[in-house]
Amino acid sequence: MALKPTSSQWISFIAFLAVQFFAAFYLQGMAILAPAFALTYHLNALQVSTLISVKAFGTVLGGLVLGASLDRINGRYLSWIGLLSALLLFAFTEGWIASYPVLLFSMLVLGMVLPVFSILGLYAITHDYPANQIGKLLGIRQSVIPLGGIVAGAVFPLLITLGLFSLLGGMSVLICGMTLLLVFAAWKMPRLPVADTLDHAAYQTPLRILWPVGLVVFLMGAGQFSVLVFGLFYLRTLAIHMPWVGSAVFALFLAGGFVARIAAGYLVDGSSPLKTVLATIALMGALTMVVWGSISDHPAIWSILGFSFVFGAGIVGYNALPFQWAAALVGRNQKGRAMGIIGAISGLAVTIWLPVFGVIVEAWGYRVMWYVVALLYLAAFILVLRYVHIQDHSLTVGAE
Repeated sequence: MALKPTSSQWISFIAFLAVQFFAAFYLQGMAILAPAFALTYHLNALQVSTLISVKAFGTVLGGLVLGASLDRINGRYLSWIGLLSALLLFAFTEGWIASYPVLLFSMLVLGMVLPVFSILGLYAITHDYPANQIGKLLGIRQSVIPLGGIVAGAVFPLLITLGLFSLLGGMSVLICGMTLLLVFAAWKMPRLPVADTLDHAAYQTPLRILWPVGLVVFLMGAGQFSVLVFGLFYLRTLAIHMPWVGSAVFALFLAGGFVARIAAGYLVDGSSPLKTVLATIALMGALTMVVWGSISDHPAIWSILGFSFVFGAGIVGYNALPFQWAAALVGRNQKGRAMGIIGAISGLAVTIWLPVFGVIVEAWGYRVMWYVVALLYLAAFILVLRYVHIQDHSLTVGAE
């Protein structure tokens, strides 16, 4: 008989959902504020992309440390780390971060703290919830990331006119609230596993088994941020200058990812192989990115808006599947490290690819950069076809 989460687990899950929603709102809002950072600190495209990549590198470091810690320390003791982000954002509003080197260091620290808002929830679901529910719960949880981005995409392009420091001050208050909510969610985490996760508690598998998952995440990890960071700049090159269009494009783009993540989770927990679902999304991402890069100047607004939803499903919809894939490959007492490693690789992808994208934009323009992203998704599609079937048995066992 299929087990279901307890009432206490549902309360914790809802709290984790809220934390992830606000974390996505904050994270993707910071990416959308790239033009405001460029204006305030007089940055070019390469410097902006480097700034975002340094923050992402911080998430790599923080994710690895946090993931290893969660396999040894109860998550409730790690939740308070989030307050460091609030203190740094407050420092922005006071004008203490004035030079580019200090700005880079601040972004590094912000990135190191960020994983506490995401990995803690991933760990709780894969470690303490019924195995036959993991796909659905991960899909729902990861879907609130684009949902938070929808809100961020709708409001941040309009709020940029208020000034960078005013917005960062508001986000420092938001971080304080997120931290308190995370403390509550972690406090509700069960001390002991539910019945059907008491399998091979001492089982250990070499973590190198995660390399196909990590490589797929590395190839696809920067796709979403390429759109969020460079999207407004690209629309301006197409002679689209109305702020509401950028807001609508981001909202529809992330709405597509929201729907695709939930649908993917239900499909994989049902009868559809993870290989089929992940490969389909990767191929859709490659094709839609080619279309995005081929839009002519002065396009019809309705055509861009209509395309953005499908575009988001292809670029953003894959996100929950690598975590489910990774969780099925390792023992229960390795879930924290697995989630930390995959989350860290996702951050590493942004760290490496965004500066590369910035160089490409400076040298050859936005269209070439979009085609490069399409090639990355195509490579991920090939890897999924080649390697996921090797793990099909593990994935099936993990869902029983």
